[in-house]
Amino acid sequence: MRRSIWWMTTALAVVVVGGSAYAWGRQQQLNGQAMAAMVNAQYDGALHNALADMESLRGALASAMLVADPESFDRHLSDVEKFAYAGENDLSRLPSNVSADHNINEFLHTVNSQAEHWIIANQSPSAASVQQSLASYYTRAGNVINGLERIVNAPRSTTSYWMDGRQLAPAARDGLARLEQSLGTMAADGTGQQPKTGTKSKPAAPIALQSTEAVKRVASVAGVTNTTKWKAQLHTAGENAPYYLVVGDTTRGSVRAEVSAATGRLISYHLSRPIGTKKYDFAQAATDAQAWLARQGYHQVIRADAGNSDGIARFAYQPLVGGLPVLDSSFNVVVALDNGQVVGFYEQGKLPPTSLPKATKVIPANALRAKVGPKFHIQSERKVIVENPSGDWVQAMAYEGVLGDEPYRVIIDLQTGHELRVDRLS
Repeated sequence: MRRSIWWMTTALAVVVVGGSAYAWGRQQQLNGQAMAAMVNAQYDGALHNALADMESLRGALASAMLVADPESFDRHLSDVEKFAYAGENDLSRLPSNVSADHNINEFLHTVNSQAEHWIIANQSPSAASVQQSLASYYTRAGNVINGLERIVNAPRSTTSYWMDGRQLAPAARDGLARLEQSLGTMAADGTGQQPKTGTKSKPAAPIALQSTEAVKRVASVAGVTNTTKWKAQLHTAGENAPYYLVVGDTTRGSVRAEVSAATGRLISYHLSRPIGTKKYDFAQAATDAQAWLARQGYHQVIRADAGNSDGIARFAYQPLVGGLPVLDSSFNVVVALDNGQVVGFYEQGKLPPTSLPKATKVIPANALRAKVGPKFHIQSERKVIVENPSGDWVQAMAYEGVLGDEPYRVIIDLQTGHELRVDRLS
């Protein structure tokens, strides 16, 4: 009897110990999987961040090539330094089992050091050697972007792409090796502070309009008189604040509109209704759209874009100040082509004052063009109104053209000659 009890006790002990060992092993396996998933996510994040840094670096290099103004040049070089350094940091977070990132790091370090050297030496942005180096860096940055995109977008053939967080997966390792080979080696050429630009704080506009007046404003646009069930809600935060959101129903559809509580200006308007068969003349719709804008108080405008699809026409108009178009602002009118009714309107961008001080000292045209980098092929130019970094509305020259085969726009202040910004056009 005692012997049987001893065997039973021994068997139970084995089962308990064995179960505990299994549970412990399973927990260790789960912990390992969780750790691997965390490290995999870290490495994926590092690659995505490195790609974003390289795209920003290439944009900063393009901006540096597109301007000849020393102050603007230094500002873009500061961005070049920042993004090159960030790229180095992100790539350093990848596994260390592969040495195929030497050329990439050398490239980023060279770009960083060269930008710093140019700033310290007050290097002229128009110097042939500078433009040649920038063009080379720009091309190489594009190569790095293409290589990183292939790695980032490569299909994940295994659950643990990064080999359980311990080393590079073959696809990533081979991709970096190919990228290294395409870059080759670079010798450092040598070795800034981005100027601060103040932005004016915008005081809150006073509320001068009552909700009932906002409803009447929208009702007149919609051409209705019965607004007993319409509602107007005041918003004091966000873009265009303070404004009223007005909603209501008509016999033709539902209305949703925004009205400035400070000025009573119509900010947006949308009539939701079925659109019938297209039979209204497009040219007449364009004339009607501009006349409709005039009735809303927008008389000084110029048409910038037009198109039609799905039975509706869309027209974009830029406001004019002193006869010059406001570059970043537009009024957009949507016309139904079944009967010519305006079914939509919205603003884009900020609106400047209706008049601006006359430019007293305008830089000659040839001197302005000299502010643009020699690698930039100018295809068109026009005077515009834009907002500068300090929040002032100024006259500027907008140059549009190509850098290589990529379209850009460079905006130069007419009075100071300073580059206000560089836009990559789609």
